[in-house]
Amino acid sequence: MENGLSTERTDFIKFTGKSGEYFKLWFVNMFLSIVTLGIYSAWAKVRDAQYLYGHTQVDGQSFRFLATPMQILKGRIVAVIVFALYMILSQINPIIGLIMALGFIVAMPWLIIQGLKFTMRMTAYRNVRFSFEGTYGGVIVHFLLLPIIGLVTFYLAMPWVLQQIHKYINSNITYGGKHFEQNSSASQYYIAALITVGIALIGAALVIGAFGMPMAPTEENPASLFLPMVLFIIIMNIAAAVFQSFIYNHLMETLSIDDVVSFKADMKPIAFAVLMLTNILLLIVTLGLAIPVVKIRTARYIASVTQVTIKPGIDKLVNTIEGSDSAFGEEAAGLFDTDMSFV
Repeated sequence: MENGLSTERTDFIKFTGKSGEYFKLWFVNMFLSIVTLGIYSAWAKVRDAQYLYGHTQVDGQSFRFLATPMQILKGRIVAVIVFALYMILSQINPIIGLIMALGFIVAMPWLIIQGLKFTMRMTAYRNVRFSFEGTYGGVIVHFLLLPIIGLVTFYLAMPWVLQQIHKYINSNITYGGKHFEQNSSASQYYIAALITVGIALIGAALVIGAFGMPMAPTEENPASLFLPMVLFIIIMNIAAAVFQSFIYNHLMETLSIDDVVSFKADMKPIAFAVLMLTNILLLIVTLGLAIPVVKIRTARYIASVTQVTIKPGIDKLVNTIEGSDSAFGEEAAGLFDTDMSFV
């Protein structure tokens, strides 16, 4: 059997994308999307995904993005027509607009499911596709009811809510018909949250102790807010990086498919914070033109700290997904600001 495994193999994910190549692709995609009034954006999305997926390798084999531009374009056309009808009818008759708005609210869980399903089903590794098998009720519970619980508990339950959302999404992703298992622990989310809040509070106290409470700039000292604000941004970025690193490492450690694949990550909070800060700086000084560079730098770092263990059972998997899915769900989800796609 081609690439058959007698024993398991462990290696880091390899990302071979280059900033210069991707910048050219991004610039051409943006230019053609503008001059075609957005029509080319369907082709741009496919080209972009194919480049990023194609340069991400596990065990010497790349991922593939299998959607076609026409799938994306048809989905966008339908989504735009539905949105246009809503805008027109709501102007003509507010009651009809209200009914349609309520319909969109009812449809949101379906849109989320379809968006995730399309993204997963258009992703393949070793000619086997992924899929997403979440349910309407499950989406309502995890994306509507649980966040409300987080809010009414004054965010005290939010680490648990976030853990439940991550677990729900990842446990409903399948590969070759087999579900991923996410055995994460809410206690790890609370530990990460407490450390993050501690860093933020200590950092803020140090800045206030050194500069006093931030005051509005005065004529005598117009830059009085600049240094404290920069320091606050750095501290908040470090705190966020600590939380994201801790959670990412925990998720990878507890994610697997029995006898198929398992993961491990060693994301360093300081290194990740430096990456995020320099990315922000690049975007500021280039007025956003560094977006492709930022994406490549981030993808390269995440790949470099993520290990994948391929197990013999992967050779028993066969593709169980057809490729005829519509992109309407994903495009409508993005159009109505309910896009929940995860990479």
